[in-house]
Amino acid sequence: MSVDYDVSVSYREDKSLNGINVLVSAPEKNGQVEELLARFSERERYIDLPTEGGRLFRVRTDSIIRIYSQNRHNYVSVADETIRTTASVNELASHLDAGSFLRISRFEIINLEKVVHFDFSIAGELKIKLEEDQVIYASRRYIPIIRDYLKGGEAK
Repeated sequence: MSVDYDVSVSYREDKSLNGINVLVSAPEKNGQVEELLARFSERERYIDLPTEGGRLFRVRTDSIIRIYSQNRHNYVSVADETIRTTASVNELASHLDAGSFLRISRFEIINLEKVVHFDFSIAGELKIKLEEDQVIYASRRYIPIIRDYLKGGEAK
C-alpha cells in the first residue's frame, strides 16, 4: 500500500549554484515521489502563443514543427494544426532550445526533430521535408550556415 505524503516547498539561496537545484526528500521512494521526479526531469517545455483578441494558446515546444511568417502574419505549425500568433518569429525564437530548432531563413525556424530529409541535390537550393508532409525551402543565404550546423558547427 502506497502512502501519499504531505508536500512542503521551501527556498534557500545558494550563490555557489549556476542554476536551480531541486532535491526531493521523503521517507521512501513511492509513486508520488516518482511523479515529482519525473515532472522535474522531463524538462518538458511549453510556449504561450499570443493570438488575436489577447488569448494565449499553450503548446509544447517539442510538438512544434515550424514557425514562420507569411503575408505579414506569423504562424506556428504543430502536428494537427497551424496557429496564427501575434508574436514575432524573433520573439518566439528566444523561447526555443537552440539545440532543437534551426533558423532556415529570416522568416522561418524549424524543429530539427521534425525533419524527415534535407535535400541538397538541387543546385543552389535546400529542400527540407518535414513531418506532416510539409515541404519547405531554405533561404539561399542560410544554406552555408545550415550545412555548417549539420556538419557539427554552431547555429547562428
